[in-house]
Parts: sequence; structure tokens; C-alpha cells
Amino acid sequence: MNEQTLMRLALFLRDLGRALHVSGAPAHALESAMNEVGRRLGARVEGFAVLTFLALTVVSGTHSRRVELLRLPPYDYNMARLIELEALCREITSVDDLDVYGERLAAIMRQPAPWSGWRFVGMGFLLSGSVALLLRGGWVEMLCGGLIGMCFVAGYLQLARIPRLGPAVPVILCALAAIGAQGLAHVFPQQLPFISAVAGIVLLLPGFMITVAMSELATQNYLAGTGRLTGAFVLLFLMGAGLAIGTQISLAWLPAVPLPDGIPTLPGWAIWLAISALGVSLLAVLQAPWSAVHVSVGACLLAWTVYSLVNATMGNVVGAFAGALAVASAGHLYRYLSRRPATLVQIPGLIALVPGSMGFRGVHALIQRDSTAGISLITDMVLTGAVLAIGLLLADNILPLIFERRKNEPAG
Repeated sequence: MNEQTLMRLALFLRDLGRALHVSGAPAHALESAMNEVGRRLGARVEGFAVLTFLALTVVSGTHSRRVELLRLPPYDYNMARLIELEALCREITSVDDLDVYGERLAAIMRQPAPWSGWRFVGMGFLLSGSVALLLRGGWVEMLCGGLIGMCFVAGYLQLARIPRLGPAVPVILCALAAIGAQGLAHVFPQQLPFISAVAGIVLLLPGFMITVAMSELATQNYLAGTGRLTGAFVLLFLMGAGLAIGTQISLAWLPAVPLPDGIPTLPGWAIWLAISALGVSLLAVLQAPWSAVHVSVGACLLAWTVYSLVNATMGNVVGAFAGALAVASAGHLYRYLSRRPATLVQIPGLIALVPGSMGFRGVHALIQRDSTAGISLITDMVLTGAVLAIGLLLADNILPLIFERRKNEPAG
């Protein structure tokens, strides 16, 4: 490999790394992909990725070396794009075809998002309505939370076009959601406005971000994990502040709404309906293709079934661990059978278990000066995120070895 080819390879790997990052690949997965692609092309690649920075050292032979440093843009999940990127990574075999790989990479990044506009907004109703039921709300909370969720998604899409607003977006949207929840409580009485508000803003709750951060810390990607965890806590506090501001404004404008005497009891099938609806709505959140709807719904149902069964006998922590281990293992089995990313199963299943609303309620309690409840909820959130990450890591380290050994076994 001459100097010119090494330079072309380094530039291609830089672009590939950026594409994986903006599509939602965690730091350790991105670094592993860079190392594997480089190995197949006859070079040694040392990658270092954090949330905002990527460093690649590409070495060929003993003397040729190329270093690429770049600042990474903000990321978002795009499973449809990630499917194509992982397929591209598997097919990269020859350094002579770098131009072909580069053109295909550019074509993948030009593809429009599968969910946008009113289709995304409509999924916001399904997402928030299902979460309202999972928060033990009733049918009224489901309706109000769904309406707030639609408005929240529409506002988020519009404000995302104004990059300069930055951190103000969660505060603005959460304040408006709180005002909307208090207003709807006068139109549809006998409900808990807090449940409607939390369900309405669930799109931005960083529960899964906390789980990914824990897994990065466990794999010794300390900078990436610390940065992601810090970002999750900052986002929680911004959202909590917005909710508190909106609640105080609405209470100053509107009379207080009497709370219902008791929480309505829903039939048992309502929770399973909510879990199934959550799986469908996550297609839009993760920008996954519609062809993966059965995978997303099945992952959510699997995670919740295992969690419910284990939680009933061993408690919440063991239940969360068992659910994460089951859905992460199912993800690797799905990848082994279909050659599609395991994250198509793992992310929806883990989102059904992640403690985002728990942490948000803890932050809200701290803002309301209920320190005991706030610290307790945030501690439970961190503990639950940790056991989810452990279940994910165990599956990620054990299942690939089993499938690799099975693949290498001689037939017969």
C-alpha cells in the first residue's frame, strides 16, 4: 500500500466513522467497526471516539501512517441508515474498490429519513399514549398525553430547524407541555396532569442514553460514557426546569384542578396493548423501516414479559437485568439468522425497560424541594440503567462467541 492509497483509505474510514456516529452507533461499536474494516483492507486502525470527537490512526506496514482528526456533529438514531452502513461494512474487502465504497456511502447518507412530517407527528400520539398507560394512567391520560405528544413532536421538528436555540428547546417545549396538560385537565377532569405531561414529552427523555452511557463506561470508554451520561443528566434538568416553569405559569393563570380520588384500574390487556403500541411508535423514534415493525413489537413484548415474570418473584433490579439479557440475546440471534443489526431488536426492547421517566420524576421532585423522593428516584434510575447495561454487555460478549463457534463447526 503506497502513501496515496493510505491517504484515500484514511479519508474513507473518516467518512465511514462519521456516518456511523450520526446514525446512532455507540463509541465501542464504532471503534470495532473501524478496526475490522481496516484489518480486512490490510491496515491497522486505532480508533478513538467520543461524542464530539473522532481520532483515527491508520498504519500500513512499519513506516506508513496517517492520522485523521475530526469534530463529530450531534447524533440521532437512524436504524434504516445503520442497516445499510453495517451491510456496507460487511462487504468491504478490497482496497482497490475504495471509490465504489465511497460512492455507496455517499448514497446511503443522502437517503431521506423514513419518518418525517405528519407521519412522525402521528406516531407521537401513539408513543405518548402508550407511555401514559405504562405510567399507570387511565384512558383520559392516554388521550391527553397523546395529544400533547403530537404537539410536542411537531414543535420539536419545527424548532430543530433553528440550531441557535440549542438547549432552550427542551425548556420551551416542556413548559408548553405542562401548560397544555393543565389546560386539558380542565377540559377532561378526573385525571393526573403530571402523567399526561410526562407522557407527552417522552420523545426527549434520555433513558436509553443513560443505558448506552453505562455500557460505554463498562467497556472502558470512559470519556464517551462520561460525556453521554453528563448530557443525559443536563437534559433531564433542562426538561424538569421547563416542566416546573410551565406548571407554575399555568397555575397562576388557571384555577387548580382537583385531583381524582384514586387511580383508575385498567384491565390487564391494556398494558400489553400499550407495549405493542410502543413497539410500533418506536419505528419513528428510531427511524427504522416499516418492514421491521414485527421485530420492534416482538422485542418490546419479550422484554416486558421477562421483566414482569422475574419482577414478580425477584424484584425490580433482577427483573430489569433479566429483561435486558433476554432482549440483547434475542438481538444477536436475530442478527445471526437475518444478517441485520442486532440493535433493531435490542434498542426497542431496552427502551421498554429504561428508567427515563423515573429519572425525570426524580429531577421534578428535587425542583419541588422533595429531596428524599428525588434522590431515591435518581438512585433507582442509575441502578436500573446499570443492570440494563450489564445484561446488554453479557449478551454482547457471550452470544457472538457461541454463534462464531457454531459457524466454524464442520458440517455433519
